[in-house]
Amino acid sequence: MPDEDWSAPLSGEDSQDGGDPELYGDAEPVRSRTGETRVASIEDVRPEAEEPADEDEDNSETTRAGPPVLMLVLDGPDKGRKKRFKGVRMVVGRSKDCDFALGDQTVSRRHLELVYGESGVVMRDLGGISGTQVNDQKVDECILKHGDEISVGKTRLRFVDEGELIKEMRAKAESGEAEEKKEEKKEERKDPRLDEKTNANYKLADLMRDEKARKTGVPRPRPVRSSAREGFKPTFKMKVGAAVGGLVLLMLIAGLVMSSGNKPPPKPVVDPNQARAQELMQRARDKVRDGDYPDAVRFAQEAEKLRVGIDVDGVAKAAQQLQDIVDAFQATRGLMAENRYPEARQKLAGTPQGTARMDEERRKLEEELDAKEQAYTLGLVDAALTERRPDDARTLIAELPQGTRSLYEQKLADLENQLAKEAAQAARQAGIRQAVAAENAKQRRAEFVAEAFQDVERRFNGGDFQRATLEVDRVMDKFRGEADIQARARNLKKLIPQFRSAFEEGQKKYENNALEASVKPLRRAAEVYRQIGFAGSLGDTLDNELASASVAAGQAAFKRKEYPLAGRSFREALRLNPGDSRARDGLDELQKKVEELYLSAYISRDRDPALATEQFKIVIEASAEGADVKRKAEMALSELQKAGGS
Repeated sequence: MPDEDWSAPLSGEDSQDGGDPELYGDAEPVRSRTGETRVASIEDVRPEAEEPADEDEDNSETTRAGPPVLMLVLDGPDKGRKKRFKGVRMVVGRSKDCDFALGDQTVSRRHLELVYGESGVVMRDLGGISGTQVNDQKVDECILKHGDEISVGKTRLRFVDEGELIKEMRAKAESGEAEEKKEEKKEERKDPRLDEKTNANYKLADLMRDEKARKTGVPRPRPVRSSAREGFKPTFKMKVGAAVGGLVLLMLIAGLVMSSGNKPPPKPVVDPNQARAQELMQRARDKVRDGDYPDAVRFAQEAEKLRVGIDVDGVAKAAQQLQDIVDAFQATRGLMAENRYPEARQKLAGTPQGTARMDEERRKLEEELDAKEQAYTLGLVDAALTERRPDDARTLIAELPQGTRSLYEQKLADLENQLAKEAAQAARQAGIRQAVAAENAKQRRAEFVAEAFQDVERRFNGGDFQRATLEVDRVMDKFRGEADIQARARNLKKLIPQFRSAFEEGQKKYENNALEASVKPLRRAAEVYRQIGFAGSLGDTLDNELASASVAAGQAAFKRKEYPLAGRSFREALRLNPGDSRARDGLDELQKKVEELYLSAYISRDRDPALATEQFKIVIEASAEGADVKRKAEMALSELQKAGGS
């Protein structure tokens, strides 16, 4: 019987298809929990024959060569799909812009992100409505372990670290070999050939067969081992592994033999910039985590100058993009402060996506923009309604949210009704409106003319009458086409010299204490001043001086018994200066004298009608309008004249 072929597989081990079903993907992998050992099947991690084109495209933050990790869809609409890392960051969500775009409609547009770093892969929830669960526990951020299961919406994902997977497979294979050896030992202990009595029987039979073979000259065939009696049988993988190991061992021995006669290899040259560049890159990453993106860009660029290609993760580019997002947010707030909301919305819409924290800030900024724009629009609507601009209010109300419109639509309807009533009333009062419009136009024209002569008025009130006249000439040159301005300018050129003459004469007499004599020129100056139409301190000075002079003139006339002149002087003084006590005292004395004169005239009206008539006239002229004595004097004079005429 030929020798046994130890390289042949055991019964039932015709091919690899009969191997470990979990190892080769035939069994459903056991769902993992935190702290448990998780092993994915080869089928789960085996690359697909052809991935969709959209999953092979690199985004702006990745490179073709990525870390040895991937995401596998265990359950959901995308079951069976997988996505390898192509850079340091992978965004998972429903949007087509995501690195791993899912078809599950219950997943948020940008649901979560995975960031590969020195400490491992960090998972961050990007604010999805349904949240993110890792191993059936809701988390916002954590470091993933090989085999962790992530649930988003109706989709269940598995995080696979290929390095850890290989280690687990190797450990499992070693564990299987140990189990096989233990089983072999058990079989050896159960082998009846190990029993002394049985061994004795086997030895006796063997001796008899050997003796028969010696006598006949035919060699005894070797016994065929049955499956129940066979010992250790190596598997196909063990044989391949042993062959590969032997080949490696032979290569090592050959290398040692060839290098034994040579000199030791020189030490590799150490690049002095390597350590510095690595330090700068680490500082750049720290700055990114701290949110100091300008410094992160600067450190990464300095590291790249020292060691070209050291920024394999694209830290500088990513930090610059994040800083651009920060700048865009700041610019959006600046536009909001200026109430330029359409531009702010456009600026925010053009800002690219960032980290989870930035996406949250973007969401809050969008809410703030909506609230401020609505408040600003409401303010414009209120202003339009207050200023009675229904057309503007109607346009603005259309921009308000549906739930806010009803209140302002009612206010708009009330305003339109009110305007309609006013329009009807205005139609009935067309003549009045036209008159008012004409008066307003006249007033505006008067203001325009007055504004043209502002410099003239300023010079005139300052007492510089000559410069005032020169300013009048300048106005005439400037407004040649304005007829009313030309007419006023010609009038001023005539009146200013008249005023100057009368005013200076009155001032001179007034300052020389010739108060009674100063009344006439001051009164003339006051009349011309009113014709000129200016207002200012010069007019006040003129009124005060004329009031004082009129009091003095009234007192002098009273002494001369020129009672009508005294009354006119005292009343003029009170008109110019109502608080002048001297003028009021003078009128009181004059009133007493007029009443005495009336009694004298009344007594003598029959005896001396001519004298009485003259006295009645003095009483009438000297008394104030509406005075009782004046009324009685007028009646008495009328009766006296009637009697004399008859």
